[in-house]
Amino acid sequence: MNLTQPAVTRIIRRLEAHLGAPLFERTTTGVTLNVYGKAFLPYASTVDTEMTNAEDLLDALRGASKGVVRVGGVGSVVSGHLATALQQLLADQPGLQAQVIEEIEDKLLLALKRGEVDMAISPEPYMDDEITLACPEALHDLVEVFVAPRHPLAGRADIPLAEAARHPWALPPLDTPITRELKRRFFAEGIETVEIGVLSRSVNMLKSMTLQGGQICWMPRGLVAREVDAGDLVALPLPALTFRRRFHIYRRRMGQLPPPALKLLRALQTLAQEQSALPEE
Repeated sequence: MNLTQPAVTRIIRRLEAHLGAPLFERTTTGVTLNVYGKAFLPYASTVDTEMTNAEDLLDALRGASKGVVRVGGVGSVVSGHLATALQQLLADQPGLQAQVIEEIEDKLLLALKRGEVDMAISPEPYMDDEITLACPEALHDLVEVFVAPRHPLAGRADIPLAEAARHPWALPPLDTPITRELKRRFFAEGIETVEIGVLSRSVNMLKSMTLQGGQICWMPRGLVAREVDAGDLVALPLPALTFRRRFHIYRRRMGQLPPPALKLLRALQTLAQEQSALPEE
């Protein structure tokens, strides 16, 4: 912060005096937010984010910049829908800077709440006291099971789900929505245990272990399109694990979307409307 400790203390005391309530519990080992501080934190974060957005807007009006758009999405969205919309936006507005965060659903929610992004695109329902839908339209992708051509299950037309569960899988961590959904689908078919070989948040690691390590992965086709087209990965015919996943675009309830974010939102809405006629899986 480029401030001395006494200076920070004075700033905190002035803020507490202005609010008429203490914000921290002070102990011999340090300070932690008390009940007032925890209640005030999301509003302080919103003020900080809105101030950054306002400064970006003023810079753009002065000609010092062309604006900044901050957005986050899961891997398949970033490399697919978001990349398409951003290409259109950057072509229409040269000089605009896009800051993109690619994360798994739970991390995206934190980034959105902290003000690190203005919008987040995710299949996980986020709506709560702080988060709401940015628009009613939804995007989608197709989630399937993939293996390397040399995998024992590759090339088979009929694969019992219980047999697939006995082979090692490369998946995101157990507490992530995508892995919870996979286990739910197995459980719905009476299968309680799935063999897991690798757990990782890295899409590249999951693909690498599938390509080289003989694992099974469950992910959107868009993330492995190149590998499938090259014949390095093949989809397994497992209807119970094949589904069209819906994505929604979320924003914080408080504050305004900056003009570049609104333009990106309109581009994403156009993509969603173009997809709306496609059948559900």
